[in-house]
Amino acid sequence: MAVVSCFSLLKKADERGVALPAFNIDNMESALAVFNAVKKLKEEVIIQTIPKTLSYGGVATYPAMIRAMFDKLDTDVAIHLDHASVPELIRTAADCGFTSVMYDGSALPFGQNAANTAEICRQMQCRGISVEGELGVIGGKEQGDTDLACVYTRVDEAVRFVEITGVDMLAIGVGTAHGIYKGTPVINIGRIAEIHEAVPCSLVLHGASGLSDEVLKDAVAAGIRKVNFATELRQAFTRGVKAGIKENPDAYDPKIYLPYAVSEIQKTVEAKIRLLKNPT
Repeated sequence: MAVVSCFSLLKKADERGVALPAFNIDNMESALAVFNAVKKLKEEVIIQTIPKTLSYGGVATYPAMIRAMFDKLDTDVAIHLDHASVPELIRTAADCGFTSVMYDGSALPFGQNAANTAEICRQMQCRGISVEGELGVIGGKEQGDTDLACVYTRVDEAVRFVEITGVDMLAIGVGTAHGIYKGTPVINIGRIAEIHEAVPCSLVLHGASGLSDEVLKDAVAAGIRKVNFATELRQAFTRGVKAGIKENPDAYDPKIYLPYAVSEIQKTVEAKIRLLKNPT
């Protein structure tokens, strides 16, 4: 096994016309679930965390845990920092073993977002670390219910942004949102195809939890190459813990009921891997 950059994995995915799933982990149980799924299916994936997770468990904890788990497998993975807006955290994550980072400047004016992202690319890519940027506003939040507010990424701005920054990956706003959808999202598949045709980098879909298989297949066919999943994994974890405690009401050892959570997350991870491996 090699821990590699997202760039190298996504290049192969693009050649195959498929997308790679990127799974947000929160703890050892979610990491174990992804490990079990990769060991079973032997498919490459991206394992990622958000800054809030790093502040909870420590920046160095997660890449060390992933490398320790995956070291004996033959399948390559990438370790990605998702939605970081503080350059110092990005630099610390790179020093601690992350092989890919996202600078999220989407809340900034276009010029400042592009300038900041370009500087992160300059610092990271020379170290072999791939960089994801974001353009357009992806609605919602990483935890909790979300509305469907979204500012679509414009094709001309995507072209300019990629030219200025040189990003390896670009997260675009096409109607998705983070968190739990309150309604049925309408994804602009045509906009994905237009941007895919116009830019050379890999396109990323955030807020994929809760989207139908058909929508995900259409998004991949239109040019999405990285698909982020977080909320569904957290839901699976909670569902598993509840089931484990229900079946073992007198248990006080977490090792008795947490395996239920691992199992539930693994089912979700395997389903997403299979779906993106065969999107047609």
